[in-house]
Amino acid sequence: YFEVFGMEWLVPVSLFCSVFIILFEILLGVCLLFGFQIKKVMWGNLLLMIFFTFLTFFSAYFNKVTDCGCFGDFMKLDPWHSFFKDMHLVFVSVLLFIFQAKIKPLLKNELYICLVAVLIPLTFGVYTLSHLPFVDFRAYAIGTNIIDDRQLPHGAKKDVYEDVWYYEIDGEVQEFSTDEAPWSIDGAVFKDRLTKLISKGDEPPIHDFDIIDPLTGLDITDSILNMDIVFLVVAYDIQKTNLSGHLKLDNELVPNLDSQNIPLYGLSSSSDDEIKKKLSKNDFNYQYFSVDQTTLKTIVRSNPGLIMLKKGVVQNKWHWRDTPNNIETIINQ
Repeated sequence: YFEVFGMEWLVPVSLFCSVFIILFEILLGVCLLFGFQIKKVMWGNLLLMIFFTFLTFFSAYFNKVTDCGCFGDFMKLDPWHSFFKDMHLVFVSVLLFIFQAKIKPLLKNELYICLVAVLIPLTFGVYTLSHLPFVDFRAYAIGTNIIDDRQLPHGAKKDVYEDVWYYEIDGEVQEFSTDEAPWSIDGAVFKDRLTKLISKGDEPPIHDFDIIDPLTGLDITDSILNMDIVFLVVAYDIQKTNLSGHLKLDNELVPNLDSQNIPLYGLSSSSDDEIKKKLSKNDFNYQYFSVDQTTLKTIVRSNPGLIMLKKGVVQNKWHWRDTPNNIETIINQ
């Protein structure tokens, strides 16, 4: 939303804003359930719902933001569904606002309850940001077979296209469909043909996992996925990566894997020169390959992060803080 409204200068604080808004919403909900500070809660709830209803309408009408992110990767809502959801919630919020006098406190010690309502989700959020989420709803969750998920299932819908033909007739360029066969019209002069997407077909769960060797430009995805065991260091943006994480991987993981003769590669959207400059190295302990940045963000929520594959199946993944020490035990699980 910051980018859509031309407020790129706020992008660096987007994470803080998202955590704050979530905590604020939970606090409003708990206060409403227990009947605390109802007048303030009703104003806060109503204004918040009006604000988000405007955002979801803007997204739906102008198709600028295609996923509101309300439920993260657990449940994706298209813009119009999200807008209609907010319309229902606005209606409920107005009713609550009108009849707020009927809401009475349920318990005492409201300060302690409100503190707990903020501290528990705050602790949960900080932990999952500092490590990895407890539940992974993304396409690269543990147990995912990347090889299979890159393929369309049998019977999947395909993209439907339509050709639009432009022919000049009596000095005027007109638009025709293929069924109208404009080429059979006497005196018609062909000018152009465009192919339009009529309906979008199905996509495989994983459709953007491509590993490119930056030195040769070759796609080595299949080679990596077919290895018996391989560890991958994921650093989606080397400029934002945690240097302590790379140092930990170099000191603890690399010697361990070398002793087991297990391959280790790095994946990043940054160039070799950018990686070497950021890490202050002329030579890597392992080779880096190029992968789309959005794909890398989806694979693991850590920069750097670590993922273990067996024949293309995600066996495990770690935040750099949780880098495993006993590799032999892990690979034999």
